[in-house]
Amino acid sequence: MLQLDHLPFTTGDLRALTDAFQRLGFVVSPRGAYTSPETPGASWSNHSIFLRKGWLDLLHNPKAAADAGASPGGCLFLTDDLEAALGALEGLRTRPPYRLERRWREDLGLPPEAFALLEIRERISPLGLAVIAHHYPCHDTLTAWFEHTNSAEEIAGLIFGAAAPGPMAERAARILDISGFHYWEAARFTAAFGAGQPQVALRVRVRSLVEAKATFHIAGIAFVETREGLHVTPPAPLACGFQFFQA
Repeated sequence: MLQLDHLPFTTGDLRALTDAFQRLGFVVSPRGAYTSPETPGASWSNHSIFLRKGWLDLLHNPKAAADAGASPGGCLFLTDDLEAALGALEGLRTRPPYRLERRWREDLGLPPEAFALLEIRERISPLGLAVIAHHYPCHDTLTAWFEHTNSAEEIAGLIFGAAAPGPMAERAARILDISGFHYWEAARFTAAFGAGQPQVALRVRVRSLVEAKATFHIAGIAFVETREGLHVTPPAPLACGFQFFQA
């Protein structure tokens, strides 16, 4: 069973998106860039947020409007053998694999991180899914990047409002651990996270809700507390909700 690896966010204003995540209490990596041998000369700027389990990738798209909202653009699942994963996905349509390499703009004495990935061309969830092969924790990370003031430890899944699993969800669930995908009625989602679109929220497991609440109070970020955790509508340009919970 392949576990959730990371969620990408694309934005026209990488600085503003980075600031929003920092206000939520996340440590954001220095600026870096991806290159691909399949696309010579191309480069994609990014920052990343690393948790004990799972990570977030903040990607710059110069063609996107600077004030456009940013929300997860997909969901990638981790494998240590892309060829074996492709075999397990037999019967599901996929795109050809490709490779990426990430380097930080500043020389930190860290090796580049290599990735190989493929996209799944089936509707499994409201977001497109992919499988990615690389080492985690990544070789190009520092220990301090995993220590967040909100005490976040895991990207545990997603909550979708007014949506349903796709027709291939049951088939994909034999290979991908999509048990962290929760589906709520629209009214319940709106009560927790507000009326923004799209109706999607990240589920983040934290070490301490007390530490998370203290972080939000200092940053002036409102939240709704329920038995399920803290429901946060974050600052712009983020256009998704966050559920922080303690296991």
